[in-house]
Amino acid sequence: MEFLETLPENKLFLRTAKSLGLIIAVWIGWTIFKSAYERFITKREGLRGATGTFTTAALGIIRVAVMLLTAIAVLQINGVNVTSLVAGLGIVSVIVGLALQDMLKDVIMGIHILSDNFFRVGDVVKYGDIEGTVVDFNLHTTKIRSIDTRDVMVVCNRCIDTVVKRSTMTDIDIGLSYEDDYRRVNEVMKGICARIGGMEGIDRCEYKGTQDFGESAVIYRVRIFCRPEQRPELRRCCLRLIQYELTRAGLRIPYQQIDVHSV
Repeated sequence: MEFLETLPENKLFLRTAKSLGLIIAVWIGWTIFKSAYERFITKREGLRGATGTFTTAALGIIRVAVMLLTAIAVLQINGVNVTSLVAGLGIVSVIVGLALQDMLKDVIMGIHILSDNFFRVGDVVKYGDIEGTVVDFNLHTTKIRSIDTRDVMVVCNRCIDTVVKRSTMTDIDIGLSYEDDYRRVNEVMKGICARIGGMEGIDRCEYKGTQDFGESAVIYRVRIFCRPEQRPELRRCCLRLIQYELTRAGLRIPYQQIDVHSV
């Protein structure tokens, strides 16, 4: 009984009780805030792609800040000199920052990509010579799966300087002989475009007409619209159909030739 009576006057007990009370209060407050924030974001946009990544990153930063402030408050309750500790942490932070500067660059670029909406998970992009689908993104790396080889490439965000977001439009240029009547070529090409437009996976196909005059052929352009990740296979299917129809119509696909005249 004497022990219980002296507990309210026991400094260690009071400090421990205050510390536990603070931690419990912060935990309850954080749980309520996180739940309300996620419900708000889900209701407005859904936790998908860049929105989900941004939400996770934002919650992570806020959580770290809350944990740090709570730890400092608990130390202060227990009589620790927080001022000296913060000064020491500042020096340590500088050293850690120099050691992890590449990772910090990744994080900064990742935030930049999110805030400016460069791309999001599911977009088809072209990075260097690789064209693929963004399958995963976080503040450190971006994963791109090639639409040709299906290989997955992991790129550090700090290395991403130029990324082209691919559209659904693809142009196919066909070179035909100057000797062919362009009116007949146009008629045949329009028929080919009608057949391409009916292919599975093709949204629509447009015949654009004469595109250029090459050294050994007149260039005619066909424009197709399809999902970017299906482009390589559908383009090959279109080329096979074009070659078949041109051969059947008697139109020749020329190749570069060199005439040698002997004197």
